[in-house]
Formats: sequence, C-alpha cells, structure tokens
Amino acid sequence: MMKAKPDLRGLDRTSRRDPNDFLNGADPERGQAPPMERSSQVAAKPEPTIQKLFRLRWDVANALKTEAAKSSVEQGRRVTETEIVEELIRTRCGMIDS
Repeated sequence: MMKAKPDLRGLDRTSRRDPNDFLNGADPERGQAPPMERSSQVAAKPEPTIQKLFRLRWDVANALKTEAAKSSVEQGRRVTETEIVEELIRTRCGMIDS
C-alpha cells in the first residue's frame, strides 16, 4: 500500500530560509547565517585519485588505525589513515608537495 503525499498546506512558504543555513551556524530564530569569509566561499579543487587495495598484517593495520586516532586528537581535526599512508609514501619516495 502506498502512502499519500504529505499535506504541505500548513507550511509557511513566505519564509525564504535556506535549509543549509542551519548547518552553517544560522540563528534558528532569525534564520540568518553569519557572514562568511571570502576564503571559505572558494572551494578547493579536489585532486584526482585512484583506488588501491592493500592487505596489511593485523598489527600494522592496528598501528595505522591507532596513529590516525592519536593524530586526530593531537591536531584537533580528523586525520585519516589515507593521509598517514600518503605522507609516508611521499617521504619514502622523496616527493615534495607543491
């Protein structure tokens, strides 16, 4: 049995609030987002990536996971296992970030 469409007649459609404003720190009472800095409006262009699958020994994989968690706490941001592996490969291969 199919459900009926929801009744939207009671919603206030005069409000022009963007649902994403809440995620950006808008005041829910006023519906206004804080002014954004110019630098945060320009999105960084992602670099193309490819997927590589590796099998690691349990102790190595566990050490990688632990290091990612420890680094995340120390740096106050999420540090992924991929970031750590990429950093190690760049160091070993002598690659320098541009």
